[in-house]
Amino acid sequence: MNRKVNISVDNLPDSLRGQIHGVESAIDNESLALFTDNKDVRISLENTNHGLRAYSNTFNHYDLWGRFVRSGHKKLPLEEAPKKTIITRRISEKVDGILYDGEIKITPAVVSSKKDGEETEFLVWPSDREEKVERALIRLASKGKIVKINFKSGIQYAVIFSMNELAQELKAVGQSMPYPQIKESLEALQGSKLSFKYRATDTKNSDVDDSFYESNMNFLSSLHFSGKKGQGGNIKCVACLNAFVHNMIDNLEYKGYYFNSAQELKRGLSRWMMLRLYHLWRYAAPGKTYHFRLLSIMEKYGSIYSSDEITDNKLKALRRDMTTTMKDLIEKGAISEYNISNVKDDQTGKIIDYVYEMHPSAQFCEEILALNKHNKRIEIQGGKRLVEDAEIIDEDILEEIVKK
Repeated sequence: MNRKVNISVDNLPDSLRGQIHGVESAIDNESLALFTDNKDVRISLENTNHGLRAYSNTFNHYDLWGRFVRSGHKKLPLEEAPKKTIITRRISEKVDGILYDGEIKITPAVVSSKKDGEETEFLVWPSDREEKVERALIRLASKGKIVKINFKSGIQYAVIFSMNELAQELKAVGQSMPYPQIKESLEALQGSKLSFKYRATDTKNSDVDDSFYESNMNFLSSLHFSGKKGQGGNIKCVACLNAFVHNMIDNLEYKGYYFNSAQELKRGLSRWMMLRLYHLWRYAAPGKTYHFRLLSIMEKYGSIYSSDEITDNKLKALRRDMTTTMKDLIEKGAISEYNISNVKDDQTGKIIDYVYEMHPSAQFCEEILALNKHNKRIEIQGGKRLVEDAEIIDEDILEEIVKK
């Protein structure tokens, strides 16, 4: 059942009450009503053959960026911090005809937790653990656990939930975590900083000038907890989304996907690839294939950097990782088969990369068809598709029409 949150200022944490003029739930707010509208794509446990038990949303290009740390330091005592703590990654993605090109910087959070019985400060980089928690958080928001809060300083969207509700979403896809781990992950998301700058080029229309964007923000804007001692999972939480995600909700820059289908996969690369297919393979149909190059996709995922030297052993290791992921996607029913071709150096004839060709399963084609229909309906209701599809009439022709 899709439940909407109906909340008042009175039952928010004390840290928020004095800052707020009012609160709107998805019942009252048009943007949030669209974001939490999943009635056409919900599949009940009794009727589903594919285990598509949960619908959620994913943000168009934001979720494709390498925002999480896949290797190297993930948590270190403050005194062991390396000289360079900020991680820089390249952005290069084409979504819906728009090419996003630039870079992001990830700054770790400082989180306090116990080590050998004493409170110790750690540097925590947002990694696979934080990605799991963020996906579960957006799943709760997509179910209706999201509100618009009118702060004195401005408007923010926030996810309202209990620690137990978030733990249950993680448990449902085999990602159970103890409450202290979940809390630390939330604190790492709130404390970690994301800086990005990129150009957005409309590849379908050369007359449209490139747009340039540069922003600095946290993964979560702010985080608030309230409850009683010994309450455990009943602790109430408010996680305010950052301004970038807020704007993407308002501008309908998100797409639906099946949370369980992607998040039940055990390996981080497999989960990321599944989410990527839901994003970019929106025209999946029998006979159509999806191609990618191994080194390019591993750089996007965050396993390697463009400056890395790729030895023969490293290339073999990357191929083994991708082979396991391809098997995961076949077992999950996303693809029916895949093919690999070698990319050789023109001068030496040495293999330097691989090209993968994936074939969608009939099941995945059905899923994409249902999700696309739902997405079109949301865009029409939100007015986006009407604007995009509107026919532009020349002023002289318009004048003739008026005269007639």
